[in-house]
Amino acid sequence: MSRPLADALSKLLKSDNGLASSQFTVAQRCALEEFSRKTQAVRLITQGRGTLYRVFERAVAVAHLKQMRPMQSEDLSAALPLRATNLALYRNSKGAAAGHAVQYLLFKSINADTRWQNEQGHTMDLPTLTHLHGAAALAVQTQDGWCTDSPLWLVENQALFDDLRWLPADASGTVCYYAGQISGGLLDWLSLRARAPRVILFPDYDGIGLQNFARLRERLCNNCEFWLMPNWAELLHRHGNREIWLNNLANFQDAVARLQTQAMSPMLEELCRSMQVSGLALEQEAVFLNFDE
Repeated sequence: MSRPLADALSKLLKSDNGLASSQFTVAQRCALEEFSRKTQAVRLITQGRGTLYRVFERAVAVAHLKQMRPMQSEDLSAALPLRATNLALYRNSKGAAAGHAVQYLLFKSINADTRWQNEQGHTMDLPTLTHLHGAAALAVQTQDGWCTDSPLWLVENQALFDDLRWLPADASGTVCYYAGQISGGLLDWLSLRARAPRVILFPDYDGIGLQNFARLRERLCNNCEFWLMPNWAELLHRHGNREIWLNNLANFQDAVARLQTQAMSPMLEELCRSMQVSGLALEQEAVFLNFDE
């Protein structure tokens, strides 16, 4: 389905006299021109010093729009979930921005005295929840007041959340699993108020992981750290992956450019330099190889 065409026809059918071409995006104009060539239902005409699109075969235009967009936005309830709205409008739950108002984060306690609290006086006994249920889920929204007085560790992959042996012996606080990409909602939640005294990111050592750290640094400044696993240089040499490096090269270049404006730590500079020289990326699960080698 051509969303530009659907958007353009939706606007055009609401006008009796046509609309100036300047009221459409470049993509919409291209879609209308292609539609005009195929159906002659819409035409571009000259009027005065400008041009406008006008519907000449309304029934044809309406039929095409209904095929692409079963319902119109004005027919839908504002309370309808976003993905259901997308399905009604675009026949695809991901047909437009498909984010959710609430994001659920999985938390685990590292030590026995980790607590989360909010401004309403509610507390989350994370050690007990972790002991009884394996993990806790928190529905986070930017306006909520949840925070902790201990460090917050962010891990990219579930294996690191399932097995915490990789953590330093003196680690404390909370481990949070964010599943590959730090969402804009999570960034907002972390940055609009102080959630933890330190936010420590342990991602894959690739372009996406470094880009996520750059985004965190831009929002949290010096309140976030990039964690380097012990023996990372040897692990990169022995277990690094060239395909992952190449697939994320553009992300790596973007991340380094952004991090260089934020005074990278010497150790992070060394990691980036080693990755670039070797042309290798390293998945974070390599940290477990420290126990076997």
